[in-house]
Amino acid sequence: MAPMRMARIVRRVRTGFPGIAALLLCLGAGSARAEMVLLSSTTLVSGTESASFSFDAPGPGTVEAQVANLDWPQPLTSLNFLATTGNQVLSSWSNQSSLGGPNWQTLYFQVRPGTYFADVLASAGGPLDLGLWSLSLTFTPAAVPLPSSLALLLAGLVGFALLLRQARLRQGRRAAA
Repeated sequence: MAPMRMARIVRRVRTGFPGIAALLLCLGAGSARAEMVLLSSTTLVSGTESASFSFDAPGPGTVEAQVANLDWPQPLTSLNFLATTGNQVLSSWSNQSSLGGPNWQTLYFQVRPGTYFADVLASAGGPLDLGLWSLSLTFTPAAVPLPSSLALLLAGLVGFALLLRQARLRQGRRAAA
């Protein structure tokens, strides 16, 4: 009786819901985007200062760099941003004078897996010779394939139908016996 029971189990696994679900999951092709903050920094500047950061891109995608010249206690007289690889400039921005108030700039550049560098050079002015800047780097990966919801719904309906069929067959065998 044990070999007969084992044959039923093998048949269920081979033709049952998991095989159909796996097939439908492979056929579905949606996409999702998951952003990741790589770097966030706000720095007080006295005189002229520079800051260098390194960051790693986990895969192919886009990096969004937000650079801000914040109006505290007064705007910076100059703010420069540079994003590079070891030997190539990916993006740059320069603001030589601010008319007051926060001055934001958003830059985008494409990356592959690897290490990249961000450099900021800021100069303060005014009677206090102080200023404030902010930098935020956000990574958005290339489209990530996900199973479509229609395929999942169909897989669930097919699996439910198979379970109902098996339950009816068992009831019919019990009633006949």
